[in-house]
Amino acid sequence: MAPRAGKGGGAGRKPHSRPTSNRPGILFVFMVAMLALVAGRLTWMQVVQAKALSASAGQQRLRDLTLPARRGSIFDREGMPLAVTTDAKTVYAVPSQVKDATATASSLSQVLGGNPQDYLARLHRTGSFVYIARKVDLPRATALEKLGIEGIGFVDDSRRTYPSGHLAGQVLGFVGIDDQGLAGIEKQYDSVLSGTPGRIVAERDPKGHLIPGSIVTQQDAVDGQDIYLTIDKDIQNKAELELAAAVKKFGAKGGSVVVMDPNTGEILAISSTPYLDPNAYGAATADSMRNKAITDTYEPGSTMKAMTAAAVIDKGLFTPDSMFHLPPTLTVGGHVIHEAHARGTVDYSLTQIVTKSSNIGAVRLGQALGKTALSDYMDRFKLSRKTGVDFPGEASGWRPPTSSWSASSMGNLPFGQGLSVTPLQLVRAVSVIANGGTLVTPHFLRATGSVMATFPASPVPVITKAAATATTRMLTDVVRDGTGTSAAVAQYEVAGKTGTAQKARPNGVGYLSGVYVSSFVGFLPASAPKIIILVTIDSPKSGLFGGTVAAPAFANLARFCVDHLKIAPAPSVGPVETKRTGSSQVGNEAPSGTVRKTTIAGTTDETTSTHR
Repeated sequence: MAPRAGKGGGAGRKPHSRPTSNRPGILFVFMVAMLALVAGRLTWMQVVQAKALSASAGQQRLRDLTLPARRGSIFDREGMPLAVTTDAKTVYAVPSQVKDATATASSLSQVLGGNPQDYLARLHRTGSFVYIARKVDLPRATALEKLGIEGIGFVDDSRRTYPSGHLAGQVLGFVGIDDQGLAGIEKQYDSVLSGTPGRIVAERDPKGHLIPGSIVTQQDAVDGQDIYLTIDKDIQNKAELELAAAVKKFGAKGGSVVVMDPNTGEILAISSTPYLDPNAYGAATADSMRNKAITDTYEPGSTMKAMTAAAVIDKGLFTPDSMFHLPPTLTVGGHVIHEAHARGTVDYSLTQIVTKSSNIGAVRLGQALGKTALSDYMDRFKLSRKTGVDFPGEASGWRPPTSSWSASSMGNLPFGQGLSVTPLQLVRAVSVIANGGTLVTPHFLRATGSVMATFPASPVPVITKAAATATTRMLTDVVRDGTGTSAAVAQYEVAGKTGTAQKARPNGVGYLSGVYVSSFVGFLPASAPKIIILVTIDSPKSGLFGGTVAAPAFANLARFCVDHLKIAPAPSVGPVETKRTGSSQVGNEAPSGTVRKTTIAGTTDETTSTHR
């Protein structure tokens, strides 16, 4: 047997084992977890949130500025400035950098004007940028800049100014704070004038200032183009002076004037009272902002007789010497049509119907034409139809649809009642007679930069040249010894027509008692016209007829135009031959030594108005 170990012997003793520690493992796991969290966070920031964080950093570090394009100027036909862009400064603030907001607000008010409390409210806004004033003129901006106020900055800018104040103000219109066209030519040709803004992106320091040489992106602005209008600044000025004088003299509510080249449609002057100063459009009335010669309508009255006479001649029904037997009044449909002045039964030629502005004679002409032909000629002359002028807000006018015409329509439409037109529409219609029979498109644009405008399209034939010449000859008699003698211009033969039209009630039912629009439209030299002028005076309190209220202003303006444009007198309109057809000779002139009287049965009518 194996011997047993003694008590003191070590041969058979079992070794002693120490307990094991977990701390290193725990520490390792903790460190791995922390590294995983950091890695995850980095992954989240660098992958998932990379774009957002980059954009946020960019917003803090970069500044994105718009570089405004310089708006093109507007000139008259001779290159005289009507609307220009001048240098200015926009004032801004970085509120966090303003140390004494109250003192700063006071300084801003003293230099820029305005209420200090308004500036103080802006300086207390949160954010790194706030506008203080836009488009400040350079003298005031320079004075403010010299004060060296901390937190106030300046950006180069420009502002729109109109050197001649209200001259052609309704034509030019105006622009908004961001130089966008809001009215008139500024709005019509905004895309041409405005140009294309640029953009610059650059780094800024902690105080918000741009760091030199830190531009990241830069796109230069493309300035707008200059445009030249058909407007003649001197004629426009004279037109406005004469119109204002006539309105004041006759105590009228207002008035309008149009001067145009009847051969091309170029508008040399156009205006309505009250006038508009685009430099202060914010304080202007809505009434002054409307170019009423384009946007407002009225009943043309006896000026319409020129187109009615031209129609019957062109149709081959009558000649200027055709005779008509006219009673003192004409009962149509139970209503009585009167002349402007009471008279007995007369025998008038077509020329006398026009020169004496006979309402009854005009109705007879309309009845001879008949509904279909009268409507057709009104369409040809584009009466109550938009002219297509390059100007915003043109009105179309109104006349009853041909399908709804009654006998009463034939009793008032021929002398200009029962339809409405704009003054510019009437000028275009009478231009057909002046230029030999064609319809032109009125327009304002003459050139863009150095490129001449290519519109309008070729004129549209309306009546024959012979009919136009025959009508012109009758219209010269209106000025020579008819109702328009006050429109005469020494050494020049003037052709024209007076108009005295009742004003329709605002609700369109009936007419205002004793309220009229007095007008005169004419062109010269009659045989080779270079200008056509329309003057309308709204609701004169003293005076009534177009020949006494509007014709004198026409004459004064016409005299200025022929002198300013160096228009030479032309030979008188001579005798003309008009073509007649066998079935259309009702009422043509009788053989030599006799008088043929024309009698046309009356129809119903709803008017008792007197037009002249």
